[in-house]
Amino acid sequence: MDNGLVRIATPDEVTKAELDEALDNERREQAVRDAFASDLQSRWQGYREARREVEEEWLASLRAVKGEYGPEQIRIMDEQQALSRVFIKITTTKVNTAYSRLIDLLFQNIDSFWDIVPSPLAEIPDSIKRHLRMTAIQELLPYPLDPQTRNQLIQERYDEMERALMAEALERANKAAMAMKRKIKDYLVNADALTELKKVTREQVTLGTGCIKVATLNIRKHEKWEAEGEEWQLNEQQSIEPDVEWASIFDMFPDPYSHDCGKPNDLFRRHVLTKHELRELADSHGVETDTVMEILAHSPEGNHVPLDYEKELNNLNESDDPHITSNRYDVLEYWGPVDGHQLMEYGVTDIDEHTEYQGNIWVCDGRMIMARLNPLKPEAIPYKFVPYETVLHRFWGIGIPYMMNDSQDVMNSTGRALLDNAALTAGPMFQMDVSKLPEGTSLEDAKKVYPYRMWWYDGSDGEGPMIQAINIQSNQKDLSGIFELFRRFADEETSLPSYTHGEQTQSLNKTASGMSMLMTAANVALKSVVKNIDDYATVPLIESLFNFAMRWAEMDDKRGDLDVVPMGSAALVAKEIQSERMMNALNVTMNEVLGPMTDHRYLLNEYLKALDIDPDKALRPEEELYAQPTAPDQPGGGGDPAAGRQPGLPDAGRAPATSPGGTAGENVPRPGFNRIAHPAG
Repeated sequence: MDNGLVRIATPDEVTKAELDEALDNERREQAVRDAFASDLQSRWQGYREARREVEEEWLASLRAVKGEYGPEQIRIMDEQQALSRVFIKITTTKVNTAYSRLIDLLFQNIDSFWDIVPSPLAEIPDSIKRHLRMTAIQELLPYPLDPQTRNQLIQERYDEMERALMAEALERANKAAMAMKRKIKDYLVNADALTELKKVTREQVTLGTGCIKVATLNIRKHEKWEAEGEEWQLNEQQSIEPDVEWASIFDMFPDPYSHDCGKPNDLFRRHVLTKHELRELADSHGVETDTVMEILAHSPEGNHVPLDYEKELNNLNESDDPHITSNRYDVLEYWGPVDGHQLMEYGVTDIDEHTEYQGNIWVCDGRMIMARLNPLKPEAIPYKFVPYETVLHRFWGIGIPYMMNDSQDVMNSTGRALLDNAALTAGPMFQMDVSKLPEGTSLEDAKKVYPYRMWWYDGSDGEGPMIQAINIQSNQKDLSGIFELFRRFADEETSLPSYTHGEQTQSLNKTASGMSMLMTAANVALKSVVKNIDDYATVPLIESLFNFAMRWAEMDDKRGDLDVVPMGSAALVAKEIQSERMMNALNVTMNEVLGPMTDHRYLLNEYLKALDIDPDKALRPEEELYAQPTAPDQPGGGGDPAAGRQPGLPDAGRAPATSPGGTAGENVPRPGFNRIAHPAG
């Protein structure tokens, strides 16, 4: 009702106005979300264009591993009408060798490449020191002592209590470290982390960079049989566990201005999901389910557009699977800095609009389906890139195929030329004067050349013969020399000598010690690669699991002052060096002078450790050896005290006993230490 001055609205009209205002606000908020989603989509397209050159390198590396030529090389061979198109797969051998050695060095066991240790103990706080000193003073207060003696005893008591306090603190820290290590090991086993790390290593060796997604929150569902009365029921349980995942670098698009693969400014990960996978994503915490359902209704056949590298990968894998063009949805996952006022417009609360935050935003079909703060504590991008060999001022690393691409090209061209030359020199070519063919002989019949065939013609005109053989010069020896030269170049370029994958040459030292020295030297070349895995994969992964356990795990002995220690380059690469040193020590001490001075059991114990053999299981306990002396009727027994003694080592490992007169008496054997074989004996 309107009386000319004030319009009076009915309750129904007020409700409708409020609904219209709420709808307008929701439309504005959705428009803001979609506008930012479009901005992120445009940013991703820029990152994608900046990565095209690197994609070509990756595709070329995959072709080299598979043994296929690229389109440009095929075009050149077609123009040159090449007879042979053989591909010498040296790259495949090198890649498999590097991958196998890294797996053997690092990822044999779930806990062999990392450790958790207490942080170095800091000094005791001054307040605790004052308390200890006051306690020492009070303990000695009742005793009548002169000042000098009292001060000395107070200091001694103070030092004793300080050492006891430090020892107790260290014991508690070690106990907490062991408990944390068991928890992290359990996380790694449940997440099947070794399988994911091996995938990362395969891509790292082949393409130059691998990528792993470190611990993120995952609600894992378990099915467990439980007794309910007299019956067993299969019940579903949920638990909070970390998720560890390999991510292909083809799906990763970091900021092209980032030069340190350990610290990208921001990045996108592109997911290609089926309709079922997108529906499952809609059920995840924080995802706008209504928006996802609208996308599914608007694009029932999917919105996936295959990129160029996807088509090349499909051709390389000889796959005609049509899924790359239909029934898929492109979803972008963004990690990076976002302004606070933007996050507030997306529905994130309890933040300062003037502060920059680390955000995690998901976009599909130009629409935002999730926006949240980085859930990790401390904040970090969970995707970690692991280079094989780093390059200055370049984000991506380089792998084995890239290192030896020129040598592989020369070996391929040389191999083709060698086979072509061998084919041309397999027999002579013939030129024939058709005017001198016998009458009635057709050209088809003349092409039939075989031994002892007779040709008749009239040579009265004095010209040349009717058939003349042409022999092609053989250059196989020169071509083989060029091939071997560039095969050695490939060894140098990759730091993977041919003997590491079974190649035997005449100049190779084939003795056990010689091969051990060569393999040890080859391991040193891989040390930088192992160090990259330690720095860029092992430490971030274990630290993320440690932070996850500190935040979510139910543990009694939690401590925040524990450190992650990568064990790859520190221990595994040095095993062969250590075993060689221990064997040299054993050899040196196998003589009459140094033998009695040496604890051979310790040396043998350390040697077995370097070979990954448990000394406690391999060696008999000393108590057992002393308790069961060799009987006279057993092998090695008898009345002869020299029985079982090693040739040339009459006194090694024995403590000399002297008679009261000072002359050396009969030596008493130490069981177990006189049976170490002398190398020269």
